[in-house]
Amino acid sequence: MISYKDELNKQLEELRQLEKKAANREKTYKGLEKGSIRVSKSRGHFQYHFRKEGEEKEQYISKIDISRIRLLVQREYDEKVHNLLKDMINRLEKFNGKYDADSIDDLYENLRDGRREFVTPIRPTREMIINNWYATHKGNQNSYERKYEFPTLRGELVRSKSEKILADYFYNKGIPYVCEPEIRLKSGKRVYPDFGILNVRLNKTMYWEHLGLIEQEGYASRNFEKILDYEECGLILGKNLIITLETQERPLDVKVVDEKARMAFCDLSFYHS
Repeated sequence: MISYKDELNKQLEELRQLEKKAANREKTYKGLEKGSIRVSKSRGHFQYHFRKEGEEKEQYISKIDISRIRLLVQREYDEKVHNLLKDMINRLEKFNGKYDADSIDDLYENLRDGRREFVTPIRPTREMIINNWYATHKGNQNSYERKYEFPTLRGELVRSKSEKILADYFYNKGIPYVCEPEIRLKSGKRVYPDFGILNVRLNKTMYWEHLGLIEQEGYASRNFEKILDYEECGLILGKNLIITLETQERPLDVKVVDEKARMAFCDLSFYHS
């Protein structure tokens, strides 16, 4: 189950900004007479009538006084939208205060050991999802002989400094990952992307390729061909395939890594840092 708390908080912030805007608009009508405007139609033309607050009799407003009509109609809209926004904010704040998708998992996790061993949770826990993913997504499948000389924080060796940066980023963010998993293309050919990573919330596997020699002749075209092969087997750039690039003059930018990860996972707030 996806937790929408962050999205709800973003929605709340958007509503609060709109509410402020509506409140500021209302301040501009301070000198405008209070009351309500009624719109009718006669012989295909709109007519406007204004009733002052506390009075029963209406007064007709000629279209010559178009600026007054515009102000009165706009004020009525702004007052209504302001009240609506305040009501929406109030409702969403109350709901968001009680909403906690993780409480479903917590109910199982907080069971005492003597009970938990006899209970099957209503959905797999985070730990179960991760363990199952590691069991079905093996790493280090590439047998190509090339030195692995860069140790990661998790203790494995990778081929380049940039791969170490990426592996350590995943590790620090609590993103489950494997190095060089195997993918079989439609042609039957086996390829080994740099990383397989897991979006635990969605239980979704994604792949991360780092292209570190793009200034070399032929390197870019070979890898564009690889991307086309990926697309044929359902790995779409921006959906379940992420690519980072670098050259000797423009090394891997961790800020770009972070931005791409946030876009791929929607948000990383549900991972520990």
